[in-house]
Amino acid sequence: MTPRIAEELALLRLHYTTVDHVEANSLHWFRVTPVRMPEACSPQWIEVVFAVTQGYPGAEPYGFFIPRTLTVNRAAPNEHGAPHPPPFAGEWRFLSWSPVDWRPTVDIQTGSNAWAWVRTFTHRLREGQ
Repeated sequence: MTPRIAEELALLRLHYTTVDHVEANSLHWFRVTPVRMPEACSPQWIEVVFAVTQGYPGAEPYGFFIPRTLTVNRAAPNEHGAPHPPPFAGEWRFLSWSPVDWRPTVDIQTGSNAWAWVRTFTHRLREGQ
């Protein structure tokens, strides 16, 4: 684990009850729970999974996984083909999503980071399908 990933993991653990990290297939995988979803979603609290590449944070993250059972306005959100299956047990749906204005800095507190990335997932789900 790189020092940056260790810092990101520590930051996530400050804000979420459970954060798991796994290195697999040259990716750093994170499972974060509980994450609050927008009002239109059911259930309201879920776990999310995302990965970052070895080039992170210079290489920005892309997409995230939600439990297959999550609905938005009582319908399943459109999923996209996942570039890699997550290494965590469960049935997952991959949602396409890219960061807006990704600007990482050496200090994770002042630049883009994984915690900020997770907080944007609700924006994607508010878009609905």
